[in-house]
Amino acid sequence: MIPFALTMGFIWGSLWAVFLQFTASGRFLAARRTWITVVIGISGDVLILLVCVPLDVVIIVCGVLATSSLGLIGRSLYNEWQDEHAVAEMVDGD
Repeated sequence: MIPFALTMGFIWGSLWAVFLQFTASGRFLAARRTWITVVIGISGDVLILLVCVPLDVVIIVCGVLATSSLGLIGRSLYNEWQDEHAVAEMVDGD
C-alpha cells in the first residue's frame, strides 16, 4: 500500500502543480490566494490517506493539520482584508 500511496501522492502533486502553473485560475490562486492552494493540496493528500491507512489515523492527521493551519489561515485572511481596505481607502480618498 505504501508504494501505491507514494505514487498517488506524486501524481496528485504533479497534476495540482500543472494546474497552478498553466491555467489562468491556477495562476491567480497561486499568486493571490496561496493559502487556498495549500488547503486544496493537503486535502488531496488526505483523500489519498483515506485509501491507505485506517480511518482513526486519518482523523488524527486531519485534526493536526486543521489546528496547525488556523494561525496561517487567519494571518492570510487578515492580510487580504488589509489589502482590500487599503485599496478602498485610496478609491474613497479617506
